[in-house]
Amino acid sequence: MQTTGKFTLTADDLVAAALLYSWSGLKRPRVIVVWLVLWFVTVLFIARFATEPGPLTLEALLPHVPALLAVTILPLVLVVALVMVVNPIGARRQYAQQKSLQGEIAIGWSEEGMHFDTEYGAFSMPWNHFHRWVEDKRTFLLFESSRLYRVIPKRVLSEDQQASLRQLLPRIGARS
Repeated sequence: MQTTGKFTLTADDLVAAALLYSWSGLKRPRVIVVWLVLWFVTVLFIARFATEPGPLTLEALLPHVPALLAVTILPLVLVVALVMVVNPIGARRQYAQQKSLQGEIAIGWSEEGMHFDTEYGAFSMPWNHFHRWVEDKRTFLLFESSRLYRVIPKRVLSEDQQASLRQLLPRIGARS
């Protein structure tokens, strides 16, 4: 079994995890499709009112294209801004409030699953208890449900440990 040494999560670890959680969710195919459908419907809706009372033609719409693009892209820009500003604030607040996140932990993994050794006790979770995983340059997230995930900061893993963990993570399912 591969194991990390004892470590403590930091507020920065939770910020990185929150940002990865948000970006991975926004990049999921179903979310992208919903955004595109909403964008298209919004464009049609605004275009219809921009060309009132005449017919919706390209010639009637052309003068309004810059405004249409600005108005329909604004919600996406706001979502990105909120993710970049609100998530770090919320993650730092959660870290300050939740004392269980501030204790020492050691994480291990084997063919059977993940093992967690915390100040509250030790427990193991088989791979099939996780349903997806994501990673970026700072963090691995292992999802137990769509909103609950385990954070593994890469700063506590050697390159060999990261490679070892990556070999076992496909047991969870496809990387998302």
